[in-house]
Amino acid sequence: MRFLQLHLRSRRVPLALATVTALIALAWVLSLAYSDSATINARTASLAIMLAVVAVGSTLDGADGALDHTMAVNWPVRRAGHLLLAAAAITALLSLSMVTDARYEPFAVMVRNTAGLLGLTALGATVLGAGLSWVAPLTWTLIAVLPIMVPSRDLTMQVAGWLIQPAGTTAATACAVVLAVTGLLAYAVRGCPVRPVSETSPDQ
Repeated sequence: MRFLQLHLRSRRVPLALATVTALIALAWVLSLAYSDSATINARTASLAIMLAVVAVGSTLDGADGALDHTMAVNWPVRRAGHLLLAAAAITALLSLSMVTDARYEPFAVMVRNTAGLLGLTALGATVLGAGLSWVAPLTWTLIAVLPIMVPSRDLTMQVAGWLIQPAGTTAATACAVVLAVTGLLAYAVRGCPVRPVSETSPDQ
């Protein structure tokens, strides 16, 4: 239990969880205040989820990158568990809206978007490091929520704008699954790049 507490604190998980909760709650409050619809629209929900996974991205690396690659710890399992728990936490927070007058739904779309964006964030962390893991989800989300992006039968549009496609859209679901699985496997196996000692040591 002590190790778990130290692990969570070293990765700033409590702060990230508070940030995720605040962002999802803020989008819900704004929708409740400024919209007459009982459903939070896909664009607003996608932006809220994107900001939530960006906050999670900051927890994907610890203060000591070399320690995260030591063979003394089964890091692939821990990394995979970290991502899965993050996905569960975001999904659980979104699900709380189901008992209110402004809901994140269809819930299948919320799960799809959370999984896909979290996988994209994990891929970003694997390639660029946790500090830049936000670049890919932010870029793709901003493209997907553009006014020119609409639910469509066109395959290119379904992939580019997968975040706003209706539940059951095969191409959008496939895109999210590929991102989620690829991100999970890449991050679990490789983790974040090890930063040079000069980047992690305090200034002298």
